[in-house]
Amino acid sequence: MLRVRTLIFILNLTCVILAQVPTGCVKIHNRELTYSGALIKSDHHDKDRRHVSFNRWGEPWIITKVKDDMYTIKHAGTKEEMLESVQKWNGNYIFTWIPKTIINDGGAWWRIYPSTDGYFYIKNVKFNHCLYAKIIGDWVAAYPECNSSTFEWRIFNLNEC
Repeated sequence: MLRVRTLIFILNLTCVILAQVPTGCVKIHNRELTYSGALIKSDHHDKDRRHVSFNRWGEPWIITKVKDDMYTIKHAGTKEEMLESVQKWNGNYIFTWIPKTIINDGGAWWRIYPSTDGYFYIKNVKFNHCLYAKIIGDWVAAYPECNSSTFEWRIFNLNEC
């Protein structure tokens, strides 16, 4: 009986360790788009925002824990925070914010929590929508549901940004 309890404890501890959100310099890949779905900054939308998109190689991002289960995600090269916008067409737009003022309404804060097999869901604090990789086109959007592999992301730590 003691061996069974010890084994259960070790398995639970392993699950907790495996589910820890990678922070610091990372690349973020979509589960559905294994060979083409790594996050990048994209074209300017306007003077304050750029679209978030994806390609085969991806670009480094910085995930920082803000408090509890909330994180910010910044593009490593531009230091622009990723945010979910109220603007939408086929899902809410995901942008990086070209720094001018701090976004403190929750639009640039994300809850990152495990799905399965080492993947994570990335859910916006303000809108409660999950990041979604559109299979057609190359923009990232956000939707209320988190119910398929297009909402799952693998986060890889990088040695340097």
